[in-house]
Amino acid sequence: MVFQLFIIVSILILLIISISKWKMHPFMALLLAGILLGLCLGFGGQKTIEVLLNGFSQTIQWIAIVVILGALIGEILEKTGGSIRISEKIIKIVGTKRLPWAMGVTGYLISIPVFVDVAYILFHPIVEALSKKGKTPVLVIGLSLAAGLTASHTLMPPTPGPLAVASLLDVDLGRLIFINSLVAIFSVIGGILFAKLHCKKFLLPFDNHLLQQRREKENHKELSSSGGNVLLDLLPILVPIVLMALGSFIEIDDSIFGSILVFLSTPMIAVLFGVAISLFNYKKSNFNKLVEAAIVKSALVIMITGAGGAFGAIIRESGVQESLASYFAMATFLGFILPFLLAAILTTATGSITVSLISTASILGGMSNVMPYSPEIMAALIGCGSFCVFHANSSFFWLLNRLHKVSVNVLYKTFTIQSLVMGLFGLIGVMILYFSGVN
Repeated sequence: MVFQLFIIVSILILLIISISKWKMHPFMALLLAGILLGLCLGFGGQKTIEVLLNGFSQTIQWIAIVVILGALIGEILEKTGGSIRISEKIIKIVGTKRLPWAMGVTGYLISIPVFVDVAYILFHPIVEALSKKGKTPVLVIGLSLAAGLTASHTLMPPTPGPLAVASLLDVDLGRLIFINSLVAIFSVIGGILFAKLHCKKFLLPFDNHLLQQRREKENHKELSSSGGNVLLDLLPILVPIVLMALGSFIEIDDSIFGSILVFLSTPMIAVLFGVAISLFNYKKSNFNKLVEAAIVKSALVIMITGAGGAFGAIIRESGVQESLASYFAMATFLGFILPFLLAAILTTATGSITVSLISTASILGGMSNVMPYSPEIMAALIGCGSFCVFHANSSFFWLLNRLHKVSVNVLYKTFTIQSLVMGLFGLIGVMILYFSGVN
């Protein structure tokens, strides 16, 4: 296990240096790092390639088309002025200073039924528009949204990871939702405070681009003055979320209605409905050009996200998570925070929240009756640990890298540290609940 861990850490460091210092393209760096890691771990050439390709295909098989369709909605909203109108309405309601909090709450609510990546892609044009209109750095808005998205994705059923934890630990689902809702508030607060106070100093080249766009628009008639309907602007984003939520919250049977609901709640079909709705506001004939622009903009995001997933698959195939889990399961002296530490190490090692949640719950499930707290508190501790920490083996890391043109160095100083802060704030929340008698 020590040798495996040494190899993984060494290649992770090499990956970071190759992208940040040697200026190697992330796609090539991730691809070569994955091959090197597989060979160094003794997989052999054939298995290394198989695992790499499987990891790549599994990552992009559900996200690729959704990314393109989401980008197309963004293109249409930009051309019609919808994103500007939505951002103006949000700013009018909550004010510029409360924008991060509004985005955090939004992310928390929409990510319960919707995958983090899909939700962020749908809100990407709104993040940019709010940055322009609110004169706030993109990272502050984007990472505030990400804080809400990851909190509910990690802690709240019916998201698959928390639901699996509930099943493996045999918890009372009502109590779990109550406890994790309170813990999630602590995590989101930590994530948003970090974004507001720390990330505002990280101005990206992308921020300069948005600033230039803002100045150009100030010299011309604003698109929002065309008097478009904000509700119609929001529908392409809200309808896909509602459709995906129906698939999560409604019990689906084998009837014709159930089959239709399964079809409509599929992310690709739900977002396709969003595209269709967005066309009601777009009457021009150059739709094909918008499709091509969306594909061109999405290609790099898809490829690098897929490469990140492939690299993460090599790490998971190594079995290092089982070795680490076995070791920490025996380390009973760690007591109260054992579930938190184990989940944190697995997230850091594998880059997958779901793998971390399920693996930790599977390992520690048999110990729930000897722990000094209830299974629900254990589930909350596992969820908080699963925030820590996101880095180069996380596909969402590379999604942010390409969507906002954020360098790897900056992401490590912002997104990676934010995930640690969220985990620690969540841990504080669990401890407050525990010592207050909630057990």
